[in-house]
Amino acid sequence: MRGFYRMLWFAALLILLCLPAASRAQDIISTVSQPATEQDPTLAVQWMELLYDRVEAEGWTPPAASRLYAYAGITLYEAVHPGIPDSFTMGRQLNGMPVMPRIDPNAVYDWPTSANGALSTLLTALLKPESAEPVALLRQTQINDRARTVEEAVIERSLAFGESIANLILQWAAGDNYEATRNLPYEPKTGDPSYWVYTDPEMKPSEPHWGMIRPFALYSADSCAVPAKMEFSTDPNSTFYQQAQEVVTISQNLTPEQKDIVRRWVDTPKGSGTPAGHWVLIENQLVEVLGLKLDMASMMYGLVGISLGDAFIACWSWKYQHPLLRPVTYIQQYIDPTWTSFVETPGFPEYPSGHSVVSAAAAEVLTTMFGTVAFTDRSGRRHGFEDRSYTSIEAAAYEAALSRMYGGIHFRAGMEGGMRIGRCIGQNVIKFVRLRPIPQGE
Repeated sequence: MRGFYRMLWFAALLILLCLPAASRAQDIISTVSQPATEQDPTLAVQWMELLYDRVEAEGWTPPAASRLYAYAGITLYEAVHPGIPDSFTMGRQLNGMPVMPRIDPNAVYDWPTSANGALSTLLTALLKPESAEPVALLRQTQINDRARTVEEAVIERSLAFGESIANLILQWAAGDNYEATRNLPYEPKTGDPSYWVYTDPEMKPSEPHWGMIRPFALYSADSCAVPAKMEFSTDPNSTFYQQAQEVVTISQNLTPEQKDIVRRWVDTPKGSGTPAGHWVLIENQLVEVLGLKLDMASMMYGLVGISLGDAFIACWSWKYQHPLLRPVTYIQQYIDPTWTSFVETPGFPEYPSGHSVVSAAAAEVLTTMFGTVAFTDRSGRRHGFEDRSYTSIEAAAYEAALSRMYGGIHFRAGMEGGMRIGRCIGQNVIKFVRLRPIPQGE
């Protein structure tokens, strides 16, 4: 009789081994949620790629684009965080962010699908109507992909959880002053020769009230402010004049490599996913370079997203409160009336450099998370640039900042002050947004 039961046991095992892999995977996943620490992050990368493409296609301004990347990163993390052991929600850690929905601890979830439900819901609401179709297509493609190994009930439950996250974040986002700043009037300051003036008769100021947007992790928009401390002067021996002369000298001696650096970092609206988007594409590549799983990838997108959002709020707040004139204005009036910059001067004040602030903020977060990482940036391929290698993330950030001086649209002070502000913003994110318990001892 004992031999009979042993034969039955072996027969059952043989049947199980002969079942299709998908059936076995469903049996396994139906008993316990697979943690995000073991999940592939490809679905998250696909959503960030799509967001970049839609930002470029829809022509969002750099500040407005940073807001989209910030909310997307936060939403991704919140949809995944219950699947990250010992992780903390960002709810109540960010300014005005409510407590997030909770999962049923006795139910099974698929965290890639939760992220899919959250990001598809968020971006359908935040992007323009023409993006609804590509968003819906990616959502369904990812559902179909997960359905090969995940039970239908788990997919439905995970989508619903992700959607509940996104809907609450959308309510939170509705109170950040974005809509209130859309049609406010703006008049440039006058009465001082150092004040910014339009450099083209058709110029319109870009997001002059962005400093009123609610910060994500900063106490206030000016918490990391670094004044230029460069007194305006037309004296050839003054610091101001010499900084302007440096811009002229650089522009007259640009090497082919320097021109390439300017072009690859220019990141203009409608021609790219903006400066913040450039760093999102770098994040996508770091997922592969560092072999990240869904847990660390979602943490990265969340924390860097916050730094991108706060970087533009802080930068634009100072720009319009203390509107410093552009190099082209000063140079043509006091040095050389025929001079022009390599890059067209954009429609907002000079100090600080936005590229410098956002790049330093992102690099500060990434370097704190992962250390010194050499990588090759392949993101330029979509715009016709060759791959470019960097010995560290900080090196890429410094080059991004330097590109604006090469382009002739920022003084060195705007670049250096911008990087100081950006590092402060990145440090603020790392210090005050805790996603894991603080370790003790070794």
